[in-house]
Amino acid sequence: MKNIVCLFLLVFLNGHSQTLEQLKLETKKLYDAHYNMDFEGIASLYHPNYFEKIAKEELIAKLDEQFQNDRTGIRFVFPNMNFTYGTIKEIQGTSYCLISFKNTYRVNFENTLTKEEINKNLSFYQANPKIKSVKFEDKRNSFYIEENIQWIAVSSNLTTMKWKFVEQNSNLLSFDELVAPAVQKDLGL
Repeated sequence: MKNIVCLFLLVFLNGHSQTLEQLKLETKKLYDAHYNMDFEGIASLYHPNYFEKIAKEELIAKLDEQFQNDRTGIRFVFPNMNFTYGTIKEIQGTSYCLISFKNTYRVNFENTLTKEEINKNLSFYQANPKIKSVKFEDKRNSFYIEENIQWIAVSSNLTTMKWKFVEQNSNLLSFDELVAPAVQKDLGL
């Protein structure tokens, strides 16, 4: 009996470790897709709930418009990121993990901004509680922004037991449409 319990614990701990390791690999893939502006890659790692409200092609077009358009462009600054992983929690048969990191990116403007436009944009960014610092880079005609980001990784039957992600990105869908408020509360959001 003692051997069976030890074997069970070994298998359980090994499986949990592999799950976290797989989550780390998938998180890196998602960040790399953002860094490289691989919008199809981003969409392939999003949770299936995104595609109940918006077609995959439309979502990819919205990401493309958000990252690069005729007025602005967003570029992640660092090719590698340090992620902080919360505890993997099982809630109603679904595994969740909250992932946090401080992302640094630039918002580049095509046309030279006036002082008034710079101040208006600074006020806009500073009003966002997730943004920790923002400064305007005159020579680059861009804003250098450091923002606290949270992603939720989800593994369930719906995701075929693979880690898929939900981002807090109001340009796509509201967070409440993707993750039930009760689950958000259980995750500490």
